[in-house]
Amino acid sequence: RSTFYFLLFREQKAKKVMSGGDETYLEAFIESLSTLPHEIKRNIELIKDLDKSSSAKGEELVKLQEQYIKQAQQKLSHVRVVENPDGTVRGMQLVADENEMNDDEGVSAVVAAEDAFIPTTDELFDYTYHPSLFKQINKFQQECLQKADEKVLVAQQAYELIDAKVRKLDQDCKAIETQLQASGAFDSEVAAKPDDLAACQVTPGSEWILAKVISHDPSTGMYQLADEDVESNKIFNLPDTQVQVLSIVEKLRSGDTVYAVYPDTTSFYKATAVQAPRRQGAGAAFVMVHFHDDEDEFGVTHDKAVPLKHVMLSS
Repeated sequence: RSTFYFLLFREQKAKKVMSGGDETYLEAFIESLSTLPHEIKRNIELIKDLDKSSSAKGEELVKLQEQYIKQAQQKLSHVRVVENPDGTVRGMQLVADENEMNDDEGVSAVVAAEDAFIPTTDELFDYTYHPSLFKQINKFQQECLQKADEKVLVAQQAYELIDAKVRKLDQDCKAIETQLQASGAFDSEVAAKPDDLAACQVTPGSEWILAKVISHDPSTGMYQLADEDVESNKIFNLPDTQVQVLSIVEKLRSGDTVYAVYPDTTSFYKATAVQAPRRQGAGAAFVMVHFHDDEDEFGVTHDKAVPLKHVMLSS
């Protein structure tokens, strides 16, 4: 939304700088979006169709699975446990009535306790195995998985369509801002004010730490800053090449690389955003990140919440 406001407020100046005809950039961009709703709607309809087909196959799959379980239970009803005199399990026996004795898929009657045995898992599987049902279940499972993969692919395509437009808009806004700055029509530099938060390097190339602006001299580019560490009373006088005044990072996406203040410290570390920024109620905005090289003893990297005001983009 803020990007569109920028374009609306600066459009007349941008037209003077970039004009190659009567059409403004904003009009051209809106025109480029004209086919997007149709493309997204087409993808959503395709997902619905795939979902409908997948649901029907899923219902058939459940019926086949229930049928397989029923026939397996029926076969297992002919298996009895044989116990020793002391009550411990001796093994299992297969028993069958006279009708099942003549069935091709029937089992042999066993009457001697000495014939009891403890079957392996593979032997029980072979005993309950029904080739034709098993083949059908496999077939429907593969078809359901294929439909699910197709839905994910279509959803990914829809996301990429929107993301491409957003990224193109971001790139064009930067290009317009650059040209407006060159023409003197727009200046994006905001003078640092006392109490503004900043990231600073005490020495060139050192790690970034959190500080607060005390004063800034635009003519020399020198900053005076106070260390934000509560146990430190250090004051730094640094050139602007070692200072980055913090502002709320807009358009932060999952997967973006940033520098963020590690919780309970005042040091910035490299991290990857795992979610878009959000806020809870009236609280300050925050973002969930994965800090690099932050695995626990089990090799797992946990999400950590960092206030958005303590985040800067990785250059």
